[in-house]
Amino acid sequence: MKKILLLAIGILFLASACEPERTKYKLGDGVEASFPSTIVKFMMVAADNNKFQVEMWRGNTKSAVSVPVTITGTEGMFTPDKQAFDFAAGESKAYITFSYTSLNAFGGKPYNIKITITDDANVSKGGNKVITVTAQRKLTFQSLGTGTFTSEFFEEAWPQELQKAIEADYYRMPDCYYRNYPIEFSIESGKIKFDKQPMGYVSSTYGMCSWDTEYLEYCEIDGNTYTFAVDFVVDAGSYGGYFEILEMPE
Repeated sequence: MKKILLLAIGILFLASACEPERTKYKLGDGVEASFPSTIVKFMMVAADNNKFQVEMWRGNTKSAVSVPVTITGTEGMFTPDKQAFDFAAGESKAYITFSYTSLNAFGGKPYNIKITITDDANVSKGGNKVITVTAQRKLTFQSLGTGTFTSEFFEEAWPQELQKAIEADYYRMPDCYYRNYPIEFSIESGKIKFDKQPMGYVSSTYGMCSWDTEYLEYCEIDGNTYTFAVDFVVDAGSYGGYFEILEMPE
């Protein structure tokens, strides 16, 4: 019994000796700043009064401090009120306000604004240095009926519902090629406009395929026939240009 007890004590000693040393993270003198998440989305409505706020957090609240950031992707549509998050002493949250001229200036296009903490020394350990802010006008869609969609890319045709936003000349074809992947476009000065958008087809080799705008100038409207000149692209390149045709509902 004594030998067994001694053996057990020896095993316990070896186990404790082999246990890795645990490092405790201590709050330093830095700002310890971080965004609450890496992405945030704002659906813009009239009640927002043409503005929205982006938040930053910090762990060290001892004194007042300003955290400079780099802002890209506003596309001339959004104006930040400053280029830094200003924390008052004792406060753990600060904000930058983005404003825009009018909600009516937007269709349904989503805008992706990237905000990056300029100095790595200001970022907390394990914190989020970058946040992508997606801002998009909230639209109310109503069905215009069912037309016919003919795809040169897939060499097929099918019945296709068409929806229009009440607030703008912005259209949506729900579940056009694949479920949960609508195709969206607008009509501006009598011309078809659309942005790059995923269409739902996923190649086992190249990943998600998207509509791209390389041939946008060749889109046409002829009565109830809407012809989309589409560049079908993946990250590795392009499948080429195709004409995708929508016969509008009567």
